[in-house]
Amino acid sequence: METIKFDLSANLAIIRKPDSNETYYTYNFPHKIMLLGLLGAIIGLNGYNYNLLQKNLGKKVNENPEFYEKLKNLKIGIVPNLGKENFSRKIQAFNNSVGYASNEIGNNLIVKEQWLEKPSWTIYILKDESEEYQKIKDYLINKKCEYIPYIGKNDHFADINNVSVEQTEQLGEKINKINSLYDEQIANIKDNLFDEILGFEILENRKYFLYKELLPVSLNEKIGYNKYKEFIYTNKELDVEDTSNIYKVNNKNIYYF
Repeated sequence: METIKFDLSANLAIIRKPDSNETYYTYNFPHKIMLLGLLGAIIGLNGYNYNLLQKNLGKKVNENPEFYEKLKNLKIGIVPNLGKENFSRKIQAFNNSVGYASNEIGNNLIVKEQWLEKPSWTIYILKDESEEYQKIKDYLINKKCEYIPYIGKNDHFADINNVSVEQTEQLGEKINKINSLYDEQIANIKDNLFDEILGFEILENRKYFLYKELLPVSLNEKIGYNKYKEFIYTNKELDVEDTSNIYKVNNKNIYYF
């Protein structure tokens, strides 16, 4: 079996959380729906704006955007390119003075957004038999796109580099490490009290890290993100209970979801 692998990065990015309307905060990691939207843009699939326009014109459209309907069955793995330090984040404030942005005096709305600075992730797409997978593979390898990909805002352009096609094998043996984000339900972290006190692993002589983030994994037209899962990224030893969606790629254990 094969997988497409590429590095995704940007000078600035916002992967907007939906739970605040005063300051728009960002996720640290790209969730699957955002990645499907980015891949859909590359191969020319329609998105939210097209659906909204067609509805306003009184035309019948699918419940969800075209990119989601056609790509939702792709299996994707995500490796954040960071270690014991998280991506840098800063709050940016700017004015929206178009006139109808605010009912306050002066019709000026101050918008605040949290941006990631120079984030980078390695993305894996597991091969399936769909036409869309083959098209994504062709476009990425040959550096083509129908719409310019961006991360969160159309002035936060996405950089896609180091595209390759790698061979994978599904794991059958017991493992104690996952090199990508993974669903917290498939593994337990082995904590050593002595290591916790000292703050590093004695045998490997290096500090450990552990990140957790609640990310959306499915989409519903009426309520938007309708299902979330807690994902973990760590270099600590694990007790992995379910290896059915973990594949070995270049000696790395990648969880696909």
